[in-house]
Amino acid sequence: MGEDQKSPDILESLAIITDAMQTLFPEGKMICVYELDEENYKKVQQNFRKIDHYHNKFSLDISGLEHVFVLENAFDEAKEEPKKEEPKKTLVKKLLSLFKSGSGSV
Repeated sequence: MGEDQKSPDILESLAIITDAMQTLFPEGKMICVYELDEENYKKVQQNFRKIDHYHNKFSLDISGLEHVFVLENAFDEAKEEPKKEEPKKTLVKKLLSLFKSGSGSV
């Protein structure tokens, strides 16, 4: 009898992605950012500690490749008029500022 084909779980899939990225760019420093809707974000988040379930972002380091998960629209600023002196930050700039602040990974 044939075995049921089960789709790989999230962690296994991320390990495969990590391996592929490191094979493609062996000397590169890489970070993968995933902006997910709430359903998919929670699905990924279920694989980690309960304490992390109250955050809008978290990261996972697999063999030196950082995987960052961000809840969709988590960085939307208040619906105020933006100040003219301060240009609005893009999602990428906001994510990069997270790493400068030293936020920890899972």
